[in-house]
Amino acid sequence: MRQKLTLILGLLLLLASCSPLKKSQVQATEKFALATKGISRIPSDIYFRIYLLKAESQNLQVNTILATNDLASESIQLLKTDYAERLRFMQLAEEYSTAYKIVEEYAALVLSLLRPDYLDEFKKSRILWMAGFDKLVKNYNAVSITKMPSSVSRFTTEVVQAIGKISFGALQKKYLRQAIHTARIPFENICQDFITIDSLKISSELKNLPSHLDNNYANFLENIRAYEKQGNNPYYYFSAYTPIYTNWLTQVGEIQVLSTETVTAFRQLKSTFAVLEAYIDGNGKSSDVPEIDLLMEQYEVLAKTYSTFENRRQKLSAAGLLK
Repeated sequence: MRQKLTLILGLLLLLASCSPLKKSQVQATEKFALATKGISRIPSDIYFRIYLLKAESQNLQVNTILATNDLASESIQLLKTDYAERLRFMQLAEEYSTAYKIVEEYAALVLSLLRPDYLDEFKKSRILWMAGFDKLVKNYNAVSITKMPSSVSRFTTEVVQAIGKISFGALQKKYLRQAIHTARIPFENICQDFITIDSLKISSELKNLPSHLDNNYANFLENIRAYEKQGNNPYYYFSAYTPIYTNWLTQVGEIQVLSTETVTAFRQLKSTFAVLEAYIDGNGKSSDVPEIDLLMEQYEVLAKTYSTFENRRQKLSAAGLLK
């Protein structure tokens, strides 16, 4: 009797997974996928913003040393060391970003199962998308303690191969629910990693960043003073480099805001996976899913933050305080 019940339950689950989603379920999934794609871009953006700030300040220091160093061999070695440090950081930044790029690219695949226009856009680069996605998973598994299960790659390969062979309706009916089921646990883990590990790395970088910037700028000012004592007018250098320092301060403030808002968004993203999974497995009687609406709100908060930053930069630039 128990075996029969298990078989019946298995058949019911299979039928449910192959049944078409209701309009409200598709709409909820679209909101979720759009928010997920947008939010997953932010960690990489934050980390590269930190890199650019450090690189700009270090470049200022390097150029100052080069301007006052009479030994060409030492100057060349300094440039080589600086270049090697930049390459190391870029490698670390790529490793850091891999998990979030996986989430972003997977969200693009999910969107292709939601509307024909999304699918038409995805078709244009699906072969390159598959190669890129497989590389991301491979790179992620090479450095991450928690591995991406092989089920994710198998599923994405199956979907990409099916595109163009069966109709949009058949694609959605066959794969949309499975897309959410396949991704939930590994992507919840990625969200948790950002909340408990990567956000702390960002916090540590932000804690040390102001003193790093100040020290490099102080070295620049010392050399300008030496230049002034030789009877030269340093006005040009101050007018050229004061906006650069203002930009650094502006960027640090922006990164701090983005970091705080992104942690909040990832907490909501993590908790919403299970809600969406349950919703698309159910009857979908109501189109009101508060958790998904809240996730969209968090995404919109991030988008508004970026817009605010851009407006602020334009005003500072117009006032000559920013370059």
